[in-house]
Amino acid sequence: MSVDLQGKRAVSRNQNKHPRGQRFAATWLRFGLTALALLAQLVLFVMLIFVGASYMRWVAALGVLVSALVVAYILNSRMQIEYKLAWSIVILLVPLAGGVFYLLFGARSGAGKQMRRYMEIQEDIRRHQVNSPKAITAGPAAVHESWAEGNKKDAEFPDSKAELEQIKSESSMIPVGPDVDPRARRQLAYFEAAGPFIGYAGTKTTYYPVGDDAFVQMLEDLEKAKRWIGLEFFIVAEGSMLNELLEVLERKIAEGVKIFFMYDDFGSMLKVASGFEKRLRKMGIKAQPINKFGPGLTLRYNNRDHRKLLVIDGEIGYTGGINIADEYVNRIERFGHWRDTVLRMEGPGVWGLATLYFSFWDLNTGEVTELDAYKPDRQWDGDEPGATLAFDDTPFDNTSTGWAGYRQLIMRAQNYVDLTTPYLVPSQEQTDVLVAAAKSGVRIRIFVPGIPDKKVVYEVTRSNYAPLLEAGIKIFEYSPGFLHAKQMVADDEFAIIGTINFDFRSFYLHQENAVWMFKTTAIADMAADFDELERLSKPVTLEEARSVSVPRRVMRAILRTFSPMM
Repeated sequence: MSVDLQGKRAVSRNQNKHPRGQRFAATWLRFGLTALALLAQLVLFVMLIFVGASYMRWVAALGVLVSALVVAYILNSRMQIEYKLAWSIVILLVPLAGGVFYLLFGARSGAGKQMRRYMEIQEDIRRHQVNSPKAITAGPAAVHESWAEGNKKDAEFPDSKAELEQIKSESSMIPVGPDVDPRARRQLAYFEAAGPFIGYAGTKTTYYPVGDDAFVQMLEDLEKAKRWIGLEFFIVAEGSMLNELLEVLERKIAEGVKIFFMYDDFGSMLKVASGFEKRLRKMGIKAQPINKFGPGLTLRYNNRDHRKLLVIDGEIGYTGGINIADEYVNRIERFGHWRDTVLRMEGPGVWGLATLYFSFWDLNTGEVTELDAYKPDRQWDGDEPGATLAFDDTPFDNTSTGWAGYRQLIMRAQNYVDLTTPYLVPSQEQTDVLVAAAKSGVRIRIFVPGIPDKKVVYEVTRSNYAPLLEAGIKIFEYSPGFLHAKQMVADDEFAIIGTINFDFRSFYLHQENAVWMFKTTAIADMAADFDELERLSKPVTLEEARSVSVPRRVMRAILRTFSPMM
């Protein structure tokens, strides 16, 4: 493990010279005015409801009717039972207003025009993936048929199945041989059926156990960019990490490299100085804040862009848990040592990351990217072992590709499963899957932070220990500080690494991404790092998990009831 103690060093020469308060005054003003506008709308709406109900019986009756309809909709939706229960309680306790709160803070956006646009982009992405060098397929045409049937919503897509069959027949994909582990073949088949997710052979993978080392390599790779760079992060914050990144990007712009930059507006709002979008565009960067925070009430606020991607020329790609903020590379200390993990890819599998990037870019900008113009020029002749598959997860549909990927690894494991997550908030179904695997003889280790960033969520995390420990699952808390990594390894052969936390928000509400791997070189390093994590972490005993005071038990029970809403 490497900890960059140079975080105390002087910041780069482009550090803003104005005092922090002055630099962020406009940002805080924008946030304050927007928050006040939103609060005023909510208060006014609630007052109208209660005042109306006090003077007109029909308003009260309407509130009961609307609440009943919203609860009926929730109970019949394809969501986890815990989420249904939590919101049903809120709506029944506060009729009508509770329904409005659900629409604003509980429902998933993506219906209508945006959903149809997303599906169109998916079809185009699949076309470009299946004809890429070293793309592989699980084989059965049924996976393409199920994808078409599952996503064909109306007459706008009458030929999806036929078109996909034609795509497959014309593709240059390499069928997975019969000698390949059937577990790998089935997982590939699932991802092919779930969306435009294609596996690739021959990709070099490198694992970084801390963001400090990964960022150094990122800067080196960025310096080598020749054609284009795509960046996407949940959080962008002022500091030396951002300054060093922008210095490199400024040089690449001068060299004629095209740069795209996406970031979540709300996640970055109070962390980056006002006018950041204009600042990037003035440099020549194509900037796109995702779900801009404004005074209008909208479903989009509930569906944040939690993805983290860096793609360079379609040849080198990164994903993992780190954002662009100094704590992620331990240059400042917030919750002890910040441990995050990153995967570097080089080879044909990076095109999978690139297509994920441009599909989300097009969805949010309305542009139509000509993907052929961004394909790598290199010919991949290497014989790197294993396979990689980049995938994303979106709130636009009724499934969780992230949880399905994790579940595949857990249920098909024969020897062991190791996972890290900053927030352990499983549903009953997810707990049952973990418990069933443990009781069938699979050794399971779960690693969580020793120092939390969100104390309320940490209480929920700890409230979930007992049933897992009772089944023989081992739980460890990372003693040096905050463990932000999101990854899973099974049997030294399978792994998933990316942005997906083990909680409801990541599985169902946020935009996420990850990479599935089979027998790549990075998996051995990931497995070894779990052993290092155990050495650095404190094991949680069943006695400790059960030794909780009555008031804290009551508090945790209440928090767990509403944990899907956190």
